[in-house]
Amino acid sequence: MAEKKESALTTIILAVATLAVGMYALAYGLQTEFYFQARHWASRSPFLKETPRALPSTAVSPAQEKNLSFYDMSFDAPWKGIAAQNEGDAHSEVDFSAGPVIVFFNPQGEKDIISSIRNGDPQTYDRYEALFGEDLFPSNYDLYMAVYDASPASLSPFMPRGKLERIGTLLEWKLAFGASGASAIYNVETGGLRGLQFGDPSRDPMIVVRLFDTGNQQFRLLFTSKGGTGTFPQSDINCVLDSLQPATRPH
Repeated sequence: MAEKKESALTTIILAVATLAVGMYALAYGLQTEFYFQARHWASRSPFLKETPRALPSTAVSPAQEKNLSFYDMSFDAPWKGIAAQNEGDAHSEVDFSAGPVIVFFNPQGEKDIISSIRNGDPQTYDRYEALFGEDLFPSNYDLYMAVYDASPASLSPFMPRGKLERIGTLLEWKLAFGASGASAIYNVETGGLRGLQFGDPSRDPMIVVRLFDTGNQQFRLLFTSKGGTGTFPQSDINCVLDSLQPATRPH
């Protein structure tokens, strides 16, 4: 009899444990699975853990070359002497005698992601609308900020499923957008432009800056040095960014 009672008790315990596991899987199974999936992504792509922070410096180097103009935009540079200048339909490049290189991408070639979602596949739009609301994101700037603010640290195995799906979608976009090998991501705001800087010029051989104006136009610049080696101060990049403006405006 004792063995039968013991066997019945064991059966009850196993049934309760099975029920508990089943209830957990139903309530938090997706959250738990994605929680560990996101950490796997971050181990392979560490930039996923990075979120925008303040620039290391807001100082501005004096301009040495002024009124460099591409695609109806102009900017100054803190380096004297242009060794080469190549203009193209997709992007233009300026090589300076001291070594720095600026690549300015044609704003007309930058993808309007918000418009492509709103005007694209209705099923895709409906899915994003369900996740982020009827207005989705007011602009591409808001989309990029939401994407790069997302981090695996925001996830929990016990969070509501809807919140998990929102953060999960942003992390998937963050993986797709990339960070150009940057070790850090910074917020940038200058004049009527705001956006993100990918990379620390004191240690990263390449810096990419993506800016947005109030009309939702995008501007992308790449800073590096000949051979992809060498660094320069943040104040040099600030000189370029602070001077970026429509070429038709008096300088």
